[in-house]
Amino acid sequence: MLILSLFCISNSYSQNLFFEGEENSKIRNEVVAQVGSIKITVEEFVYSYEFGPAFPKRKKNSKLTHLNYMINEKLLTLEGYEKGVMEKESTKELFADIEYDLAAEEMFEKEIVPKIKINDTEINKVIETKQTEYQLRWLYARNPMDVDNYLKQLKNGISFDSLFTAQLIDSVLIDDRQLTSSLYNIYMKNPQFAQIVDTLKAGRISDPIHTDDGWYIIKIDNIIKNMITGEAEYNKLKSESISAITKSKMDILSDQYVKELFSVENPIIKRNVFNVLRSYLGKFILSPEKYSEWELDDKLDVALANLGLKRGEKYTGLKLVECKSRNLSLDEFIIWYRNREQYIKFNKNDLVGFSKSLEDLVWLMVRDKLLTAKAYQSGYNKSEWVIKQSNWWKDKISYSAYRNELANSITLNSEEQSLLNEKKKSQSEIMSEELSKKILHKVLELKKKYNIVINQNALDKIKVSNENDKKAIDMYIAKRGNLIPRPAFPSIDNDWSNWE
Repeated sequence: MLILSLFCISNSYSQNLFFEGEENSKIRNEVVAQVGSIKITVEEFVYSYEFGPAFPKRKKNSKLTHLNYMINEKLLTLEGYEKGVMEKESTKELFADIEYDLAAEEMFEKEIVPKIKINDTEINKVIETKQTEYQLRWLYARNPMDVDNYLKQLKNGISFDSLFTAQLIDSVLIDDRQLTSSLYNIYMKNPQFAQIVDTLKAGRISDPIHTDDGWYIIKIDNIIKNMITGEAEYNKLKSESISAITKSKMDILSDQYVKELFSVENPIIKRNVFNVLRSYLGKFILSPEKYSEWELDDKLDVALANLGLKRGEKYTGLKLVECKSRNLSLDEFIIWYRNREQYIKFNKNDLVGFSKSLEDLVWLMVRDKLLTAKAYQSGYNKSEWVIKQSNWWKDKISYSAYRNELANSITLNSEEQSLLNEKKKSQSEIMSEELSKKILHKVLELKKKYNIVINQNALDKIKVSNENDKKAIDMYIAKRGNLIPRPAFPSIDNDWSNWE
C-alpha cells in the first residue's frame, strides 16, 4: 500500500516563544484588555502582534494600535456568538479541524521533538555545505532513449560543452540548464540531485541521474569554498544549520510515526465508494468535456450498482476507508475536503492522474484522522496550551463568520450602481467601502453594548519586536505541514489597515 511522502507536523511554535526573557514571562497571564466577557491576556496579545500584519508596527503607538483592532474583532466576536454563528455546520467543522490540529501538534511536540539529537559533526557538515558554492551545468533528457543518445555522443568524443550548447533552443534558456548555488540550497530544492553533486569533483561529468521529471547528466565547472569572516557569521550559520538539521530529523521521525500508525491500522480504500467520490468531485472540478470524455457518469452507475444503490438515493454512511479499529466514511472525507479545498490542486491531465491525486488526498485524510484519534486518546486535546489556543481560534472564527454575514448582507444602492456602470469604481471597491461602513457602525454600536477595559500598565510592560518601526514589513507565516493549513496563530485582519 502506498503511504505518501507525508509532510510532517513540524511547523509548531513553542509555547515559550517570545516568553523566554524576564519581562514577558512574568506577565504572560495578565489581562491586557477585557471586552465584555472576553479577556485578552498578554500571551494572546504577543502572539497576535508578532504573527500579525505590519501596519500597526509602523505606527507611533504600535502596541495600542494593534490592541484597538483586537478589541474591534472581539466586539464582533461577541456579536457572532450571540447570533449563533458557531452553531452552524461550517463553523463547527472548521473549529473542530483546528482543535484536532492543535492536539496533534501538541502530541508531536511531546512525543517526537524530544527524540531529536544533534551533534557537532552534523552541524559542521551543514555549515560546510552552506559555505561550498558549486557552479554546474547539465544536460536534460525526458526519457531513457534521449539520455542514451547523450551517452553515446559523449563516448564518441563529442564534448559536453557542444551538447550543452545544442540543447539551448528557443524554449530553453541557458539559465534553465545551469546553476551557481551553495550545496545546501541545492539540497533543499532537490536532495537527490544534491547527493550526486556532492560526490563529483570539478571538471567531472556524472552518470545519468533519474528524478521524477526526467534524466540529468551533470558537469561541475567549479567548486568555491567561502571563508567564514568572523564569529557573528559563524554563529548565524550554526543557528541556521541546527534549524535545518532539526527540520530534517523531524521529517524522518514524523514519517516513521505515521507509518507505524498505518501499519497498526492497515487502512484499505474501498474501491466502489472511491469511484462514487471520484465522480461526485469530478462534477464540480472538471470541465464538462473532460467529465464526459472520461465517462465518469457511467463509472458512477457501475459503482452504485455494485453497492446496491441507484442515482438520486442518499449515500450516507458509505465506508470509504476500512481500518482495524475504525472506519472512515465518504461523508467524513467530504467535510475534511471542504475545509482544505482552496489549498488543493488535482492532476487533470488524464483519468489516471486525476484518480491518483484523489487517492493521495484520501490517504492524507486517513493520516489526519489517525493522528487525531491518537492525540485525543492520549489526552493532548486537554492540555492547557491546546485549550488556550483553541479559545483564541474560536474567537477568531466567530469574528470571521459574523464579518462574512455583514459582507453578504450588502446591497448596492442606485448611486453605487451608477458608479459601477460608469466604471468609475469596481464592484469590489464599492463592496469593500460598504463593508467598512457597516463594520464601523456595528463596532460603535457594540462599544455602547459591551464594557471595554484596557490595562495600560500591562500594555506598557510588554516587549515586542518591530515596535514603532516605519520599515516593518509583512511576513505571513503559515503552517502548511499541519493537519489543516492555517496561520501560525490567530491575529487581526490586514483589512483594518484601510481604517488608517
